[in-house]
Amino acid sequence: HEWGVASGSISPERVVVCNGGMEAVFATMFATVNPGDEVIVPTPNWPNIRWAVHLAGGIAKEVPCEAGVLTAEAIAAASTSRTKAVVLSSPANPLGTTTSTAELVKIAAVAREKDLLVMSDETYSRLYFGDEGEVAPSILSLPGMQERCVVFGTFSKTYAMDGWRLGWAVTPTAADAVQLAKARYYISACSPTFTQHAAVTALTDSQDCVTEMVEAYRARRDVIVDGLAAIEGISLPGGRPTGAFYAFPDVSKFGKSGDIAKGDGHIRIAYSCSLEDCQRGVERLGKALAAMR
Repeated sequence: HEWGVASGSISPERVVVCNGGMEAVFATMFATVNPGDEVIVPTPNWPNIRWAVHLAGGIAKEVPCEAGVLTAEAIAAASTSRTKAVVLSSPANPLGTTTSTAELVKIAAVAREKDLLVMSDETYSRLYFGDEGEVAPSILSLPGMQERCVVFGTFSKTYAMDGWRLGWAVTPTAADAVQLAKARYYISACSPTFTQHAAVTALTDSQDCVTEMVEAYRARRDVIVDGLAAIEGISLPGGRPTGAFYAFPDVSKFGKSGDIAKGDGHIRIAYSCSLEDCQRGVERLGKALAAMR
């Protein structure tokens, strides 16, 4: 249902349960990346993915996002004979942007042409405010992509189970899942049964809590984005976020980036707090930046 594929087309044998989405990422990198392999990674992005590539002996080839997303054109331009895979993050951390179905179709074509494995980080797929359905578009749903796509998922964000440490990877084949499971065995061996029982309850019980939280995040996003728009000199790469719970405003006009923000001149704002805290926080940010003019 989440990935828009036919019921039963993803067999249990293709799914590897992991201790969080991070373990799924690490195990996949160690199972698929050989020393010297290039993996295209969008930037800005969650840094753990880049370091997972490095730890596996690969080369993380960082490619800038355009209008907040990694485009098919950029992937094609960055690919070489040594490129093994490309990482997609949608909805993205820290940008909050979502790759459209139209762009995913183009990316799928490039992946087939260049014979690339696609690693799709869909941690925030259900925290989606866009106009393409209840769940963010997934490249796994496109023709010919199940056999060249690994999808990462987690219970941490959708069900607020971050401390429970439970995630998964969907692999192209059952044989691939076996190799990934071998890799993760040397990280943590297995996931506790009680967290898996909790996850089953999360999946099979009412999903009203997810719907309520999506609407809460949408309201918080609007407060943050509208507040940032009122601060002269701030811009949002990719525009209004359509997923996750982040905004990544460019504050480079207010001074040296190292003084006030990340090294690239942006700050990451997480609106995973109360609406009141969002309002108070963006007001304080506005006052602080105004004092720096």
